[in-house]
Amino acid sequence: MVSAFLYSLAAGVLGVVATGKPGDIAWKFLRLVGILALVIACGAYVWPIVAEEAEARPSGIWSLSLSIALVCSAVALVLVAPLAERLPSAFRMIGLVGAVSGLASACLVPSVLSGSGPPLRMVVVVVSQMLGALLLGGITVAWLLGHAYLTATKMTIAPLRHFSRVLLLAVGLRVVFVMVSLLLAWSLGGEDVVGRLGDAWLIVSLRVGLGLVGVGVFAYMVSDCVRLRATQSATGILYFGSLFAYIGELAHQYMIVHYGWAI
Repeated sequence: MVSAFLYSLAAGVLGVVATGKPGDIAWKFLRLVGILALVIACGAYVWPIVAEEAEARPSGIWSLSLSIALVCSAVALVLVAPLAERLPSAFRMIGLVGAVSGLASACLVPSVLSGSGPPLRMVVVVVSQMLGALLLGGITVAWLLGHAYLTATKMTIAPLRHFSRVLLLAVGLRVVFVMVSLLLAWSLGGEDVVGRLGDAWLIVSLRVGLGLVGVGVFAYMVSDCVRLRATQSATGILYFGSLFAYIGELAHQYMIVHYGWAI
């Protein structure tokens, strides 16, 4: 569960930062994102070993290769960061490779692959992991960038505006997905899947109440702060929003592993 969450977070951070315009962003911030992604990726691989969670340990040549690709992408981002403005295509390609590798790693975690449910369960899980990575990456990159304004005083508001829009988009897509997922659960799994979700009312409350409603409110507040060019206010809001997002996405991973469905 934790391993899949960390893989999604690393993938989201690399993927979202690659959507930005390197010329508008301080290269030291890009390097920081690469270092953070590297630490998270290593933590995702090591966590099952440290926590002695045999069912969550990645196995097979594909899982190992994807984990290595994710780590290499993070390292490459750190090295390319000073040249990102001159090599934007290479910078974006590195982020894309890292995002795909991280997402695939999150989906291939054994504890995520296992579980009961209808045949479309894996499709729902994969789409959910993608949207979760987008949300995690959007809010993490946004609050890191907000903090970077304290030292990179020459940066314009454009990058923060872009990443705040990514966050709003991620929240909107996540809300739509939850509604579609619940409809699929009812039509395909019937009372079996829905009943299990009903029994997990506390987890569902954290997932929806904090991970969607709370994050959605914070995302709207951030967009308003960005409109007013209040970067410090936006950063403070993003700190709290990221906590809500992390709790919500951890609850999402818990539901996949223990209840066989993703919302």
